[in-house]
Amino acid sequence: MDGNLGIELPALHPFVGMDVTSALEERSRRYGERPFLVWEPPDGARRTWTYGEFARDVRAVAGGLASRGVRAGDAIVIHLDNSPGFLLVWFACARLGAVAVDLNTRYAEDELAHAVELTGAVGIVTDPRLGLADCPAVTALGWTALLDPATGTVPELVGDPELAPHREADPAAALCVQLTSGTTARPKAALFTHANALWAGRVGALLWRLAPDTIQLVYAPLFHTHALCWQLLPTFWVGGTVVVQPKFSASRFWEVSLRNRCTHTGLLPLLLKVVTSQPVPEHSYRSWIFGLEMPRLDALLGVRIFSAWGQTEVVSTPVVGELDNPVDEGAIGRPAPGYQVRVRRDDGADAGPGETGDLLVGGIRGLSVFAGYLADPAATAAAFEDGWLLTGDRVTVLPSGTLRFASRAKDMLKVSGENVAAAEIERVITTVAGVGQAAVVARPDPVRGEVAVAFVIAAAADPDPDETALQEAVVTACQQQLADFKVPRAVYVVPELPTATLEKVAKGTLRQWAADRHRAESSPPHPEMSR
Repeated sequence: MDGNLGIELPALHPFVGMDVTSALEERSRRYGERPFLVWEPPDGARRTWTYGEFARDVRAVAGGLASRGVRAGDAIVIHLDNSPGFLLVWFACARLGAVAVDLNTRYAEDELAHAVELTGAVGIVTDPRLGLADCPAVTALGWTALLDPATGTVPELVGDPELAPHREADPAAALCVQLTSGTTARPKAALFTHANALWAGRVGALLWRLAPDTIQLVYAPLFHTHALCWQLLPTFWVGGTVVVQPKFSASRFWEVSLRNRCTHTGLLPLLLKVVTSQPVPEHSYRSWIFGLEMPRLDALLGVRIFSAWGQTEVVSTPVVGELDNPVDEGAIGRPAPGYQVRVRRDDGADAGPGETGDLLVGGIRGLSVFAGYLADPAATAAAFEDGWLLTGDRVTVLPSGTLRFASRAKDMLKVSGENVAAAEIERVITTVAGVGQAAVVARPDPVRGEVAVAFVIAAAADPDPDETALQEAVVTACQQQLADFKVPRAVYVVPELPTATLEKVAKGTLRQWAADRHRAESSPPHPEMSR
């Protein structure tokens, strides 16, 4: 994989002479007997790795990867839910100078194939339970290694540590790829450097005020920035402990939290629904990171909610609250140290109190913001304007100087915490026989936050389309080619789509249509669409 995006870090920065491997070895020396990783599977044995044991096992997995021919610059797909195996392979790739491709486990085969082609991956580590180990996109790779579901590790990758060559620390070297949805029809590969990961660790720990006694519960997927950069790396930076679950479990949340005396975690919509509907036991939590300031939730849970805003491209959290000085209810916070933040009005001027504008972030590529999009120089160039990263989000400046999220400028949906580009779904729908045009919008959902809704126009060649058959065909195509959370929850066949300026589809109108039709529906949705 060619991970050289022309990144040149400043001559002097916080991580000169460092990389993820040197950071791990240093923590192994300093905190050798301190617990780093606690594995909490729903079935099977709970297990703990100290910093020393984890570093030892990373060296062994690096040796196993090296024996398969993995070299610096090679891309390795990590297609795993949260597990010790995910972390061991991720850190082992870092040790070899290979690039970990952190792949969403809900991707369909077509999406996995796109990631493999985009990154030029040479091998994959996957879980047989995910059902893609034998698909053509995987079998065409040089090698495949499988997770052992009983242990959560990858025994076949354990090798001779001496086979992993020594590498000089290079903070500007490519480290990992996060697949992120934009407004394009395919996810883009956001590239992080070793310096990006160290920045996430150091800055995240500072802002959230983590300490060596931090015990962080991680249930959100490690293939996303929230769990990896907001939770795991900051806890690793301070020598704390991460308690890892494969996925969120409503029935086990408090059980695991209490058994491990967890002090911090991330608050996602699924957890929010659980904790507000169940009794809150006595616990050891100090703070949960979330996207909004919520004082009423603080009082209910006896936990300080640490508000923060971020996205894949900004690595950490350029907008944050303050643990000791709460910001306005519903606000996302204030500009964080280490970043420049600007809110730009539509006329190009800076927004003042009460005004809304585009959120821009200033940082250093490959350090405080991502290095760029792999194999897509045009998209990388379009992500920046005069040195500012265009986040695609719009915020309102409150009279207090804090910021409140207003809307997404990009044509994006947020489904169960997952970013979904409408164009991704539209690309699939327009390949369906009988579809002439398609537009996808978000509809509010009490559980998932938002869900996708599709409006389609039948092809002109079919003046009397079978609407039910067309709806079923659209859903089937999406189920086959997209992750389940991207599949539309409703498909409406319409004679035409509303248009706005320059004949663009008026998505605001469609969102209103989707909401109105949902309210008006008195009968259950079609069986194929009720998931």
